[in-house]
Amino acid sequence: MPADPDAPLALGASTRSSPDDFVDDPSPEPSVHNGLAEEVFVEDEADRQPSSKDEEEKKDGSAGDIEEAVAETGDEIAKPDASSAAHPAFQQHKPSCFTNERGNLKAVAFVVRNPCCVFCSIIALCILICFLLIVMVFRTSENNNPFTLPSNEFDLNDERSIQYDSLRLAKDEVQSAKKAVADEGKEVAKQSELADIVMWTFEGETPAGVFGSAASIEGMKDAYDIFMDDPAFKEYCVLDYRTEVAANETRECQQPLTPLTMYYASEWDGEKAAAVIEEFKDPEKVKLFNSLALCYVQGLYCDLVPTEQLVPEDIAWAVQLGANITALTSHWDMKGELVQNFTQVTELASYLIQVDVYKGFVDFGFDKGFSAANPVSDYSRGIVYWGGPLEDRNQTGNEEESKEVEETEDDQRKEFIKAEYLEEMNYQSEEGTHAEVNSYYFMTALIGEVILDIVQQDAMLAIFSFVFVFIWLFVNTQSWFLAAVGIFEIFISIPVAWWLFTVVFQIKYFATLNALALFVVAAIGADDIFIFMDAYKQSQFHADILPDLETRMSWVYRRTGTAMAITSATTCAAFLCTLITPLPSIQSFGIFAAVVIFIDYVLVMTLFCTAVIIYHNRYERGLFCGCCCPCGRITDPDNTEKARLALENSDGEVKRDRVSEFFKNRVAGFIKVPLHRLVLGVLFCTWLGIAIWQATMIEPTKESEQFLDEDNPLQKSITILNQQFPTADDDLGLKVYWAWGLGEVDRTGVNRLLEPEDYGEPTFTEFDLNEQCQTDLLAFCDKLKTDEQYKDLIKRKDGVGQVYCFIEELAAYNVYGNLTDCDAQKTCYDEDSRETISGRYQNEIGWDGLALRYAAVSAESSVLDPFGQDAESMTRKEYDQFVAIAEEQGAIIAQSCTAGTGDTILTDLDEKFVFMNNQSIYVRSAIQASCLGVAIAFVVLLISTRVFHLAFFASLSIMSVLVSVVGTMVMLGWNLGSIESILIGIIAGFSVDYVVHLAHAYEIASGDTYDRITEAFSDLGISVFNGMITSVVASVPLFFCQLQFFAKFGTFLCLTIAFSWVFANFGFMSLLAQLKLPVRNGKCLSL
Repeated sequence: MPADPDAPLALGASTRSSPDDFVDDPSPEPSVHNGLAEEVFVEDEADRQPSSKDEEEKKDGSAGDIEEAVAETGDEIAKPDASSAAHPAFQQHKPSCFTNERGNLKAVAFVVRNPCCVFCSIIALCILICFLLIVMVFRTSENNNPFTLPSNEFDLNDERSIQYDSLRLAKDEVQSAKKAVADEGKEVAKQSELADIVMWTFEGETPAGVFGSAASIEGMKDAYDIFMDDPAFKEYCVLDYRTEVAANETRECQQPLTPLTMYYASEWDGEKAAAVIEEFKDPEKVKLFNSLALCYVQGLYCDLVPTEQLVPEDIAWAVQLGANITALTSHWDMKGELVQNFTQVTELASYLIQVDVYKGFVDFGFDKGFSAANPVSDYSRGIVYWGGPLEDRNQTGNEEESKEVEETEDDQRKEFIKAEYLEEMNYQSEEGTHAEVNSYYFMTALIGEVILDIVQQDAMLAIFSFVFVFIWLFVNTQSWFLAAVGIFEIFISIPVAWWLFTVVFQIKYFATLNALALFVVAAIGADDIFIFMDAYKQSQFHADILPDLETRMSWVYRRTGTAMAITSATTCAAFLCTLITPLPSIQSFGIFAAVVIFIDYVLVMTLFCTAVIIYHNRYERGLFCGCCCPCGRITDPDNTEKARLALENSDGEVKRDRVSEFFKNRVAGFIKVPLHRLVLGVLFCTWLGIAIWQATMIEPTKESEQFLDEDNPLQKSITILNQQFPTADDDLGLKVYWAWGLGEVDRTGVNRLLEPEDYGEPTFTEFDLNEQCQTDLLAFCDKLKTDEQYKDLIKRKDGVGQVYCFIEELAAYNVYGNLTDCDAQKTCYDEDSRETISGRYQNEIGWDGLALRYAAVSAESSVLDPFGQDAESMTRKEYDQFVAIAEEQGAIIAQSCTAGTGDTILTDLDEKFVFMNNQSIYVRSAIQASCLGVAIAFVVLLISTRVFHLAFFASLSIMSVLVSVVGTMVMLGWNLGSIESILIGIIAGFSVDYVVHLAHAYEIASGDTYDRITEAFSDLGISVFNGMITSVVASVPLFFCQLQFFAKFGTFLCLTIAFSWVFANFGFMSLLAQLKLPVRNGKCLSL
C-alpha cells in the first residue's frame, strides 16, 4: 500500500511502495527519515550550533546532546526511532562471493530455502562426531577413562621437576631391568604386607578432651571393636609374624596403632606408673634420662656419650627407670578392660611424650597441645591395618600379572568391607552417636566411592543450573522447540569440541579441569542465543528489511554475527592466555575452553539460525509449544509479511516488549542524566578504591588447601590430621633423597600436551662404590642421624634421626662384590624381620642386576608428610635446609663416588617440592594471564570497532571487574591457592562479553552520543540482561557443592558475571555519556 507523501511517517514505515522496489534499486538515495547519509561525519552537540533559541532551551532540560532532525522542506516529518535510523544494516550490499544479486547472504538464502535439510544435516553431523568420539577416544582410553590422571603436574624446566624426574625415571628404569629376574620365585606370606588402612579420627565435645571420661574412651573403643571383635577380620588383617606359632595355631592380627592400647592394657601396675611419673616431674631428670637412654637403654651410639662426665649412679638410675617403663609398655596390647584409673594413664603419657626413646609409644594418638603442663587432648587418632596378599603367593616376575592379582584382591577386600562393616562405620561416624566424642574415618579402598558419591551429589546440583537455563530460554523465546535446540546446541558443543581437541589437534592431555567448560559454555552459549533471538525479534520493527525472510535473516545474521564473533574471539583469546603457564592441565583447559567457545559460536550461527527459520515458518504464530515435527504446516501469510504489514498499517510508534522498553527509556534515560552519572562515578571510585586496597592484601595460602566443604566428615578428618597433630614417630614423614651417579633428565622433544606420559629420558654418570665412597656415605648418614642441628629438620625415632642408609648393612657387597644377596638378606631395621634390604632401600640402591648405576641416602622430614598440600612458605623453608645439606655434604660424596663427574640430586618422590614451585607458578600465572587477557581484549576491540576510546574504556571495565573480583575474594577470606589462582587467570575470559556487546552496539549505532546509548540499550540491553540472569542463577547451585573447587567456581562465576554486567551497563556507558567523544564513521581508526 503506497504511503501518503503528505502524511507523517510512522516508525519503521518504508518509503518504497513494494518489496520489489527494495530489491531492484541497487543504490538508493538515503531515505528522508534516515536523517543522514552513510558516510556523514557525526559530531556531538558541542560541535554544532543550535537551530534556534527555543531548541537550545528545550535541550537544557533533557538530554544534553540529543539532536533534532530538521527537514529542509516544509513537510512535517516525524523523527524516527533511533533503532531504525541510518543503521548500517539498511545498506544495500553489492553482489560478491558471499552475497547474491539481491544483497543477501548466499548461505542464509540457502538455509531459508532448505531449512529442514540443513537442520537435519547439522544434527546428523553432530551425532556422527559424538559417535566418532566414543569410538576413537573413549573406547581406546585406559579403563575407558578419557581424562588424564592429575599426577606429575609441574613445570618441566624447573630445577625441582628436573631433579625429581632425574631420580624417578632412573629408579623406574633400573627397577624394570632388575624386576623380572629378582621377583621370580619370591615367596610372599599370607597377609604379611600392608595393603590398606582405616584411619579413625576423634574429636572431643567436652573441655576434658577425648580421654577425659570413661564414656568418651569407650566411644572410641567402639570404633575399633567393629573389626577386632569380628573373627572374620582375621582373614583380611595384617598378621603378626614377629613370633613363632605352632602348626595348628593361627596368627593374631596386628594391633591397631592407637593410644587405647594403654587404656586397655592387659595388666596395669599403678604403683610403678606413679613412680615413673614422679621421676619425670623433675625437668632435669628428663634431660638426664634423654642423654643416657639412647646408649644404656637402647644400646645405640654409645661412642657419642661423654664418658668422663658420667656418674655410675646416674647410669644405674637410667637403666632401672627404663626397665620400669618397658615393663609397663609390654602390656599395652588392648586385651584388657578399661584401666580404672584412666587419669593416671593420661598423666603418664603426658610425661613419656618428653622422653626421646619412649615418645613413639604415645605421641601418635595425642594432639599437638598435649603436654605435662596440659594433659588434655582434644583430638585423637588411630589406624587399623589391612593385609595382603590374601593367600600365600609366589611372584612370577610378570608385572602385569602381579598387578592384576593385586587389583582383584583390592576389589575383594572392598566388597567385604562394604558388606560387613560399612554400615556400622557410618553409624559410628554419625553426629550424636556418642555424646562426648565425634568419630570420623577414611579408608583408601572406600575413599574413591565416597568422592564419587560427592561428585554425583554435586552433579545433581549442576543439573538444576542447566534446567534453569533451559526454562529461561523458553521464557524468552516462547518456544519449547527453540529452547530444546538451544540447550542441545550448548551441550553438543562439548563433544564436538572434544573430538576436535583430541582427534584433529592430537592433544592427548585431557585434564579433569576441562569439565568446567560445561559451565563456561552454558553461560556464554546462552548469551549468544539471547543475542541472536533478540536481533530476530527486533527485526520486525524495521520495515526496510521485511520484504521477505531471506532479507530479514541476512540482516539478523550480519547484525549478530559480527557482535558474537567479537565476543567469541576475545573470550577465546582470554582463555588461550592460560598457555602462559607451564602447567599442562591449565594449558589443556584453556585450549579446550577456547575450542568449546568457538564451536558454540559456529552452532549458534548455523544450527540455531536454522532453528529460528523453522520456528518462523512453523511455530511463531502457530503451535505455542513448538515441540512438534519441524517439517509440518507452513503458516500463510508468513510472519515476516505479517510484521511488515503491521508496520505499514500502524498509526504511530510500535511498542516493543516491556524489558526492551525499560532499557531503552529508563536505563538509557538514567545514564543520560549528569547528576546520575556523578553519583555513579563517586560510587564506582569508592568501591574500586576499596577493592584495590583489598586486592593488594591477597597472599598465598599458608595451610593445606581444603578439598571438600569444611563441614564434610571426610574433610573434618583430613583437617584434624593436618592441623592438630605433631609429626609422631609412627607417622610417615616425607622422604628426601640425596642421590649420586645421575645426570639431569633429558627433556628433548618433550611436550606433555601431545604425549602426557613422556617426561624425557634418565641419564647416568660414572658411579664407583669404592672404599672412600662407602666411608663418606657412612659419615654422611651418621651426621644426619645424630647431629643436633638437624633435630628439628629430620624426624626422630627412639632419639635417632630417621635416615635410610643402605651402606650401614650392606655386607653382601663387601663379601660377594655384587648386590644379588640383598633380595634375601633381611634388614636390621624391621621389627617384624620380614623386610629385605632391597625392599627397604628400593629407591636408594640403583642396582639393575648387573651394576650399581647410582646410590642415594634419604631422611624423613620432621615437618612435611607425603600426603597433604602444605603452604609454599612452610615447604620452602624445609626445602632450603635440605638444599644447604646437599651443597655442604653432597659435594664431598660426589667427588669420591663419581670422580667429580656429577652433582648431587636433591629431591623427594612425593612431589612436595615440585608442588611448592607450582604454588608460585599459580600466583605468577594468575597475574600474567589476567593482564594478558585484558591486553588481548583491548587489541581485539580496537581492531573490530576501530575506535580507540571504545576499546580503551571497555578494557577499563574489564580491569575493574578483575580488581573487584579479587578484592571480594580477599573480603571472603580466600587466600591465593591453586583454585583461586586458576580462577583469577580466567577472569578476563568471563568478563568481556557484556562490555564488548554494548561497545559494538554503540559503535554501529547512528546519531550523537545519547542516540547511540539509547540504541545500544534498546538493541542489546535485554540480551545482556538475560545472559547475566542465566549465568548468575545457574551459578547459585554451585555454592552448595561439597567439592571446594566447584563451590568456589560458583562464587567466582557469580561475582564475575555480576560485576561485568554492572560495570558494562553503568560504568562503561556512563563514561561514554560523560566524555561524549565522537565516533568517526568510515575512518580506518577513530582516535
